Amino acid sequence: MIRKITVHERTTGTPLPVGVLVSEINDLGRARCQFRYQEDYLLRDDAFPIDPVSLPLRSGVFTAERKVIFDVLEDSLPDDWGRKLLIRRHHLPKGEQNPVSLLEGLGSEALGALSFTADTAKPQSGRHRSEIHSVMANLGHLIDAVEHYERGDSDDLLLSLLLSSGSSPGGARPKVLVSDEQSGSNYLAKFPSISDKVDVVRIEGATMSLAAKAGINTAPSRVILCTDRPVLLVERFDLMPGDKRRHMISFRSLLRAEAYYVSRYDELHGIIRKYSTEPARDAEQLFRQMLFNALIGNTDDHLKNFWMTCGQREGWRLSPAFDLVPNIAQRSEHILIFELDPRHPGRSALAKLGRTWAISNSNAIIDELYAVVQGWKTEFSKAGVCDEEIEQFREIDKNLLR
Repeated sequence: MIRKITVHERTTGTPLPVGVLVSEINDLGRARCQFRYQEDYLLRDDAFPIDPVSLPLRSGVFTAERKVIFDVLEDSLPDDWGRKLLIRRHHLPKGEQNPVSLLEGLGSEALGALSFTADTAKPQSGRHRSEIHSVMANLGHLIDAVEHYERGDSDDLLLSLLLSSGSSPGGARPKVLVSDEQSGSNYLAKFPSISDKVDVVRIEGATMSLAAKAGINTAPSRVILCTDRPVLLVERFDLMPGDKRRHMISFRSLLRAEAYYVSRYDELHGIIRKYSTEPARDAEQLFRQMLFNALIGNTDDHLKNFWMTCGQREGWRLSPAFDLVPNIAQRSEHILIFELDPRHPGRSALAKLGRTWAISNSNAIIDELYAVVQGWKTEFSKAGVCDEEIEQFREIDKNLLR
């Protein structure tokens, strides 16, 4: 099987061709893919590499063995929850549920700046015409649709509504894209799941609020009630005024991490120092987020929870933080390693990392983070998290003593 897809970018608001992906899966199931930038794109003054590490901006063919698509294109695809919806919406049979078919089905609905066509036809321009999303008024029906879908119920009307709403590249939890037609804002709406053992939505909302108070550049978010159930609205940072977009790439792609990966925060810092247009500022933000994850016990700090964005004017920057939660899964170790330790290494080791990274005023930043996180119980309580559930995260207080 050989498939060809044209990749477009929408940073200017108008979809423009970037290059062509050719993917091959032979009769033995072995895969390889190739990508070539179009010469017209390379001649543009505003051209940028869609992956500065694996696909630098130059002519010629890039080849990846044992891959159906390049990692940066995989970033455009939803994980788990959204992928299941994409497969169901396009009625893809088992043999067609591969990344290439999913890219074709995704088309212009991906978060970020990339879009995909199976031929050279120019994709439709305009955010609201080219992207599947719902409106805020439908949230009540959508939260019902999520519950029906998770239970396996076959309510055709609710399923149709759910399938007509997009999702995001990350996470296994139920979520859809929504727009507020009055304000013009666009959000990722995150819903409760029937499998939740705690109030994940309010807990994440409280953690995001606490992170913002700690000086972390977080995606603006808020929790609202919808038919007496909480919904977390996270403002999208890939969209810009005038239908312009920011390109997005995960640190998993930038670090070429495979399957189960073991990476260190220091490796993320190295990427920022090399590619960010404001490396000192972004390095400080990463340092703050690393400290916060250690203190709050966010052990779900995997590489697809860290991204860089590229916009027309600002170039490559560390994205706002998102998916910040305490240790809900009760894991004993972080996914990302602090220097040599997957556990919170303690205040002195974090201070040493600050000096190693040459973070300006790193000791003052550490003092600030410790002081802000001291108020976590107040923040959680204010968000409506019950006392019993707050007590489940008492390890945060222990983290503050290390």
